[in-house]
Amino acid sequence: MPFSMAVKTLDYTPAWPPYPSLWMAGYGGAPRGNQGQVDRRLRAQCVLIDDGAGPKVMLRIDVISIPRYVHQAIREAVVPLLGNNNGNFLIICSHTHSGPFIGTTRPHPYVMMSLTPADISAIEDTTNVFIDQMITLVEQTLAMARTPVTLWYKEGNTTIGYNRCDEPNVLTTINALIARRTSDNGLHTVLFGYACHAVARGNDKTFCSDYPGAATDVISNALGVQALFFQGAAGDQEPNDPHAPSQVTNLGTTLGNAVVQMVNSGSWASVTGPITTHYLDLKLPLTVDFGDPAAVIRARNAYNERLDTTAPTDFEYRHAEVMLEQIAGEGLPRVFPMPVQRWKMGGLNILALSHEVLSEYAVRLRAQTAGRLWVMAYANETEGYVAANDILQTGGGNRFGYEAGWTDDSTMSGPGTWTTFYPWPAPLKFSPSGPAAAGTTERVLLDACTTMLNL
Repeated sequence: MPFSMAVKTLDYTPAWPPYPSLWMAGYGGAPRGNQGQVDRRLRAQCVLIDDGAGPKVMLRIDVISIPRYVHQAIREAVVPLLGNNNGNFLIICSHTHSGPFIGTTRPHPYVMMSLTPADISAIEDTTNVFIDQMITLVEQTLAMARTPVTLWYKEGNTTIGYNRCDEPNVLTTINALIARRTSDNGLHTVLFGYACHAVARGNDKTFCSDYPGAATDVISNALGVQALFFQGAAGDQEPNDPHAPSQVTNLGTTLGNAVVQMVNSGSWASVTGPITTHYLDLKLPLTVDFGDPAAVIRARNAYNERLDTTAPTDFEYRHAEVMLEQIAGEGLPRVFPMPVQRWKMGGLNILALSHEVLSEYAVRLRAQTAGRLWVMAYANETEGYVAANDILQTGGGNRFGYEAGWTDDSTMSGPGTWTTFYPWPAPLKFSPSGPAAAGTTERVLLDACTTMLNL
């Protein structure tokens, strides 16, 4: 089936006004706010692909993450414009740590930076501006004239990072999907993906799209077309040191030049229509069933004890306050929602996983899937890390338990781990020893993805 495409880029780099808040996300500790400094502009980009059966839309954004309620607000406005098919709309965050704080739930601005209620209210106001901008961008893209194109896929390799959890997986694959105009075979758009944390710049107060933005500029400048970056399973993938502004250019240039070389050479595989889409909202288990009243009492006692034994300036103290507020109010969450999405085309499958997925999932899924598979992460919503069973088992034995979510007690959030900042009352469920058993995080996710890829 023939394809047609429309692409639109929005420079949404926050400034006051209209953004009420310029608080930044990505690093905990002291309050971190932008004061007007911008290095590389922050983009939101929308690509529409019509396979003759209606438009399918990808929205990619230079932002660290968006929580579930922000994702749902955007989705609820957009999906009715796409035939009310949830699978036809996909959001990907670049995960730059040099962008605005969006949302006030996960991560939590009070837990991360001890922000005041007034500051948090300003972040919520900024979030509303952001939501409106993203919806308008999609609406404007849908209204654009569409260019008939052919689609082509190819994979390359480069190395700009390492596995910070000392796991064997270092993801070096570059995924690239290009569109060529049907009229003259000229290049129309470049979509490219890589898996590495967008933290090359390091911790400062300057807005920057980090290495994905630098790579995008290299590609666009060399090829004269819009380029769009899609983040992969980068939960344990760290850019090479040093983390400094110059490294943004260095790593972005390496990645961008590799994509340009790919485009300028042959061996591209044709991608054909139609596009079929699937969307599933998984419910990953926690290590504790907080539907059990006795478990809630134990959690309340444990978090009260944490208040008694830690300083109010500590992350874990503020996290305990939030947990106790939840116990006294709406109750603790019983599952960890995880949207999973698939776009199936002739010659290519795109699998989009929400949250900060670690590399083991991409390696396993690509190894067991026939044909070409592009694994994206930070898709739709990001509310925590999703590690494989071996990392979850180790707790504080691997990188102070950050990716595992616990340190010495697997029934509660570990101090300074991802379950503190996002925040959750307990880590994801795992098998204490041996391979992942049925009903654990790894098995639930891999089984669901396998089923979806076989549809």
